[in-house]
Amino acid sequence: MQEIEPKLPGGFRDYLPEDMIPREKMFNAIRETFERFGFVPLDTPGIEKTEILTSGDSSFKKQVYGVVSAKSNEEDEHELSLRFDLTVPLARVIAANQSTLKKPFKRFQIGKVWRGERQQAGRYREFVQCDADIVGSNKATADAEIIALMYETMRALGVSNFLIRVNNRKILNGLAEYAGFEDSKTESVLRSIDKLGKQSWDDVLKELSDEKGASLDETQSEKVKKFLSIKNTNYKDTLEDGIKCMRDVPVAIEGIEELREVAKYLEWLGVPNEAWKIDFSVARGLGYYTGTVYETILTDMPQIGSVFSGGRYDNLIERFGGSSIPAVGTSIGIDRLFVAMEQLELVKKEKTVTDVLFLNFDEAGEHDIIKNASELRASGINTEFYLGNEGNIKGQLAYAVNMEIPIVIIIGATETEKSSALIKDMGARTQEEVKQKNLVERVREILKK
Repeated sequence: MQEIEPKLPGGFRDYLPEDMIPREKMFNAIRETFERFGFVPLDTPGIEKTEILTSGDSSFKKQVYGVVSAKSNEEDEHELSLRFDLTVPLARVIAANQSTLKKPFKRFQIGKVWRGERQQAGRYREFVQCDADIVGSNKATADAEIIALMYETMRALGVSNFLIRVNNRKILNGLAEYAGFEDSKTESVLRSIDKLGKQSWDDVLKELSDEKGASLDETQSEKVKKFLSIKNTNYKDTLEDGIKCMRDVPVAIEGIEELREVAKYLEWLGVPNEAWKIDFSVARGLGYYTGTVYETILTDMPQIGSVFSGGRYDNLIERFGGSSIPAVGTSIGIDRLFVAMEQLELVKKEKTVTDVLFLNFDEAGEHDIIKNASELRASGINTEFYLGNEGNIKGQLAYAVNMEIPIVIIIGATETEKSSALIKDMGARTQEEVKQKNLVERVREILKK
């Protein structure tokens, strides 16, 4: 048999237990926060019809992974692809279940997505997204609620140094009229603007003037820069300065007034001013955004880019038939955030979820070991008994130390005769003997320390 090298393709990653344990805690914290805001779980297949993902757009640019189908039936004849996000599948679900799902519909989903992009720090070709969306509400309170959810989720994850940057796509859609360039160049301009933070203003201005880009002249580029550079400590001043610049551009004024409404509700929701700011340079890359957009950066590691972003997309669902349904949502890229938290030493690596390990070296005590382990498990304490090949106490204790198990219990022939057990608190480096009937109670006390 030919030996095969156990190697992953580029852009993919295994997560071993010491990574998966803290990741699962992240998922739990996110899930609990989303549910506290009233969002309900939804799941969709990892594979969709390609035309669903691309909306039948021949100029669709995202690099999706195609699926090789066995074509065993007529359904398989359709071209299939792995989903690249969780928003488009949500739009399909809403369009297909309009009479079933009552609105407003608040859903969250945690699932893997795939993009055939170049691998970068914190960016993989397979990664997990955690999405929350409100479908069926065009109120500014829905936009504000999503931002408040982002704030509370970051806090639940133990991240304190972050900033949520907020803008409105209607303001950016007004750049053409404000700066005096053709509407047809807006998409190209926004693509360049979206690189701010990763590139300097000089690089972005160069791209804006490039013939292969937006091909703006110097005056137009400088006007774009002037507007997008409006930044004040007080968001009210930022809005007022924006109005002064855009006073003759109705669509931009509409976007600014929508931001004013969102800001009011954020204050009522108790989101601190220092946790968010209005930033007219936030563009967001996806073309389906129609209103408020936002992204979260880690202030201690801004170079990694946005870790939690989204916006309002009121026209996406109608692509699948029926009337337009307003929607707003957000998404966490867990893998990118996890890499950043690792580097910021905010992730506690753990080798096991076990609280208690019974050593198992003496057949005379095996019955009591298994019986007491079962009782600890029944009381909700994560417990295992040693199943390896080490036949002595020293070897089994070495295993417990290596796995960083906090409590070790020893029951041998002597302890069996006395119906007792030796409890070793591995952290405190203490040992005590207790009656087996009191074992659950004593273990609980030690774990609470």
